[in-house]
Amino acid sequence: MKIKSVKIRHTNSPVTVLDTFVDKGYLQGPGGSLPDVDCDFQSDRRQDVKAYTEQRYNHNGKQRVFSAGTLTTLKVKACLKDVARTMRIPVSLVNYITAIFDDDKCDYTGIFKLAATEKKVAKFIADYPQLFEDIRTLMFQPRSSSIHASALLITPDEKDGEDMECFDFVPIKKIDGVLVSENDGYELDELGLLKNDCLATKELSKLHQTFDLIKEHYGKDVSLEGIVTGDMDDPKVYEILGKGYTQNVFQFSSKGITKLLIDMKPNCLEDLIAANAIYRPATMGNIDEYVNCKNGLVAPVYLWGTYNSLKNTFGVVVYQEQIVSMAREVGGFSLGDGVKLVKFVSKKKVDKIQAMKEKFMKGAKENGCPQEDADKIWAQIEDAGTYCFNKSHATAYAATAYAGAWLKTNFPVAFYTVALQWADDKEIVSLMGEMEACSNAKVVAPDINISRQIFYTDYNTNSIFWSLSRIKMLGIKAVEWIINERDKNGEFTSIENFIDRIFKYKLKKYEYWDDPDNEDEATRCPVNARHIRNLIFAGCFDKLEHAESVVERYAIMEKAATQLGFEITEKDVPEDMRGKHYWWSQQQIAVSGMGAIDYKRIYDNSEAKTKIKGRASYVTIQDIAPLEEEDRKVAICATVVEVEEKQYQDKKTGEKKTFCKMVLQQNNDTCECIVWSEEYAEMRGQLLHAKDKLIICSAVVKYSDYQGKNNLQFYRKSVLEIL
Repeated sequence: MKIKSVKIRHTNSPVTVLDTFVDKGYLQGPGGSLPDVDCDFQSDRRQDVKAYTEQRYNHNGKQRVFSAGTLTTLKVKACLKDVARTMRIPVSLVNYITAIFDDDKCDYTGIFKLAATEKKVAKFIADYPQLFEDIRTLMFQPRSSSIHASALLITPDEKDGEDMECFDFVPIKKIDGVLVSENDGYELDELGLLKNDCLATKELSKLHQTFDLIKEHYGKDVSLEGIVTGDMDDPKVYEILGKGYTQNVFQFSSKGITKLLIDMKPNCLEDLIAANAIYRPATMGNIDEYVNCKNGLVAPVYLWGTYNSLKNTFGVVVYQEQIVSMAREVGGFSLGDGVKLVKFVSKKKVDKIQAMKEKFMKGAKENGCPQEDADKIWAQIEDAGTYCFNKSHATAYAATAYAGAWLKTNFPVAFYTVALQWADDKEIVSLMGEMEACSNAKVVAPDINISRQIFYTDYNTNSIFWSLSRIKMLGIKAVEWIINERDKNGEFTSIENFIDRIFKYKLKKYEYWDDPDNEDEATRCPVNARHIRNLIFAGCFDKLEHAESVVERYAIMEKAATQLGFEITEKDVPEDMRGKHYWWSQQQIAVSGMGAIDYKRIYDNSEAKTKIKGRASYVTIQDIAPLEEEDRKVAICATVVEVEEKQYQDKKTGEKKTFCKMVLQQNNDTCECIVWSEEYAEMRGQLLHAKDKLIICSAVVKYSDYQGKNNLQFYRKSVLEIL
């Protein structure tokens, strides 16, 4: 049995597969090395797995388990900086020069090749020739050692009939109480030791939290094992992925791979496996060919002897296993030699690759392969082998992604509850936008009598209440103080009641001089007036105080200020903004990350509406999504969340021109807006300072090939107003 590597996603008894590999010792062909065993575990269980591994294999007083060491080598930038420091060359000059170099592509010879095209580098070499003479022998030498983040090694119990420990196989040192090899992972692999990458992934933790919520609120036992051992052919799952609803789906949530799924229209697990493997640096150039062949737009082309290897991927090299298969079918390699070829190419072992090439060409000729095809096939192997993905890895990733998409399809409320809790601030808007588009779940403003430290969901109404800990400046201690008071003494009845109970010691009034202090009351209260202000801005007291409009939050704030003993200043709430609903919505978004602005109302009350009337009609970002909307002139009001100035080279004149890319947001919807050079030259002064402000403009709808959807562009007579 010949295996390159194994990717396992297990959560409850992860050690079973590892035990099998240790006990049976699978090798890759005669004299081959052990396979890599990559096991992904819940991020909160990895330490348990490591403890089990040590307990399982360190028996009878023998030490068999240790961590792999890693070595940091001196690349061109570090080498130049370290040696230049000893020669007292100005640091600013060295930093300026090293910024030109690319560590991953530049060796010692590459320095002088770069100097041929970069005058600044050439001058630096001429000014400091001794520096470059000194670094010649230092480049790529070990600089420092550390512990590999995940690799655990397990040595055999005995060898040639004698008891053995890890110390008998490799030199071992101790770092912070952990046994670590002096050799790095590559050397240990060549020594034939079993390397187990014990990886932690938060995706599995998120899935298990979702399973727990489903069992608690829906009474159904759902598990990862149950999903991935089923048919995995639910058409609704593939439909939701094909429409681009990929937020928080493992490996599929980036813009690029989302567009790939939209284009390829997956309808089976094999499609997800291929998408996962092909969206990698080495194979990304083959995406268009793969998608066109899959959709029947182009007929696949197979080089000599490659049909059996590439028939499932339309003639495109996607997996490492296909490289092994081609090496066998065309070059006459054994499977073991094919696996070695993949390893040599991935690790860039030039001398060994060259030896393999000669063997491949000889075998191809003997098998009757035309020389032209043999050259092309070898080029494919070298290109794809640098970062071609292993199908076993891709399958594990795709199965995990399917499980996440299945939960999103069948239990969206539980899925999005967990997704929001784990999401970064920058992911929240896109998550909420997708949730509204493809499910019946909805995020609602925090409620002081319902919300908790994490997102809390009312499964009767499918409402997800915003987390109190997501409100700015409100730390865990302050949130716990509020929730503990609510749990202990019941719901709050008004803003005054809330302040009295939360600040009961600070605001305590004594009846007699000798009134005793309660020790619980004397505990330092972690809540302060700033927290109260942000809770009001976030809408926590709207329901409690029967506020029907966001502008009524000012009255709530006045009550709080009176109760706390101070007045609201112009700085806190500008007088001219107290009646403007959008200002209060903006404050809610600023302090909590969620909120809704009535952009149509702002547009209707603006001066820009009169200028735009008759030229364009008002739309929302959702309105421009249909492809038939392209080239339509529209008016829009939105918040500018990002402004980026970019340059491009004019193909006709060769001149560098500057344009602007903005990201516009309407509540949970976003789109890009491009302002090309001519229009940007006139509006640059306004747009550079537009970030986080409201904008009203007219634009034309244009399709973006990169994003695979419609966006906006300014045109020559576009109207612009920034509030």
